[in-house]
Amino acid sequence: MSDDNNNKQADFLGRYGPWALVAGASHGIGSEFTRQVAAQGLNCILVARTEDTLQSLKSSLEGEYGVKVLIVTQDLSAPDAAARLLRATGERQVGLLIYNAGGDPFISQFLNTDAESWMSLLRLNTQTVLETSHTYGKRMVERGQGGVILVGSHAALGGVRKLGMYSATKAFSLNLGESLWAEWKDRGVDVLNLLISTVDTPMMRETMQRLNIPDAATMNLPQADDIVRLALAALPNGPTLVHPQDLESPDGELSLGDRRREHVINKSAEAAMFIGRD
Repeated sequence: MSDDNNNKQADFLGRYGPWALVAGASHGIGSEFTRQVAAQGLNCILVARTEDTLQSLKSSLEGEYGVKVLIVTQDLSAPDAAARLLRATGERQVGLLIYNAGGDPFISQFLNTDAESWMSLLRLNTQTVLETSHTYGKRMVERGQGGVILVGSHAALGGVRKLGMYSATKAFSLNLGESLWAEWKDRGVDVLNLLISTVDTPMMRETMQRLNIPDAATMNLPQADDIVRLALAALPNGPTLVHPQDLESPDGELSLGDRRREHVINKSAEAAMFIGRD
């Protein structure tokens, strides 16, 4: 490894180490996040419901990167999910929180899924996001360093047929994350909302096939490793990366993510006249 790469790895580890907590780590974007942060030397806390998958990932990370790995098997939609997660992580210093859980397992019109099932998705994408961001974010702010990545969706930008609850809960996460960026950006803690459309994973392919989408098995989809690499590079800038639109903006024009940053800055300054600057 070159001196330049060594320096970049040391900077990343110093800024976001020594532990990264990845919620929804078992596959796709989540597992790719664990690989790329482990490659930077961060120890990993893997959180998901499937222990067998996490055990396999743990062995891979330990063997390839020589990092420490803690497995936490739990359902993040449970009412006490954040409290249980905090007990499991103990006094470990989490310098990077990546909340990647929260896919919509229903993809149905609002009345075609029962209210209790929607409540489970609501807790997963709002309550647990709030509590984990508050708990680990408070510790980061007190230390004056750290990072939070909230993996979201284009659905957060407006209502979508058959994705009503999903779009609503992802909008909560997006607005919370952008607000936290405004509050923490001068306190050493970086916040990034990663808004994606689709990712090439076996689960995504299976869902498309189940919904009888044409060319589901062969359609060209974005790759998880590319998206994660871009997100980690964008983390120090925040607050929002919209993939792939932000990569396609013509030279000289603000991307959607740039426009959202300006909105947060301008609206925060405007609101400060009435609610204070603290």
